[in-house]
Amino acid sequence: MPSSDPMTIPKVLSAVKSISPNSILDVGVGNGRYGFLFRECLDWNYGRINKRYWNTVIEGVEVEKNYLTDIHKYCYDNVIIGDWLEVSIDNLYDLVFMGDVLEHWPDGEWQLALNKAIGISKATIVVCPNCKESMSQEAWYGYERERHRVVLSPKLVGGQCLFANSKVFMCAFDNHDLGFFDSKDICL
Repeated sequence: MPSSDPMTIPKVLSAVKSISPNSILDVGVGNGRYGFLFRECLDWNYGRINKRYWNTVIEGVEVEKNYLTDIHKYCYDNVIIGDWLEVSIDNLYDLVFMGDVLEHWPDGEWQLALNKAIGISKATIVVCPNCKESMSQEAWYGYERERHRVVLSPKLVGGQCLFANSKVFMCAFDNHDLGFFDSKDICL
């Protein structure tokens, strides 16, 4: 579904604030929640309410064009419609965020998706469901790409595990050893 467990919101925002990115690519924007929250914590909270004063470029990729709303038009600078594994990305981002998307690719493809993100970013944050029950998510209201195809774990995904419980986990990759997550402990 174009949403995720709200439990991870403060954990994700804490990690994003520690990076303080000037550019973000949100892979699988879904309902636009994180674009809104990223915009809030990186621009609006600093008085940059008007678009012309924003310091952060927030772009996204979404496979389902029907998910896009006015929220996306306002919060994101650009949203590319297409499959992450097929779209061409020419920019290098400070952060690529993959919130609840890797589980939608089968084994072999989720690794390609993750490696693509790592290859175009200084840092990558991944949030995934962590339980076999998540495999029961079939096509969601006719959206076949919402089907969960693999159960992942922090060990499988790699990187630095910033949070994990029996339901969900968050891993981060400091792709250029810039020290983004050095002060972050497991279970933020």
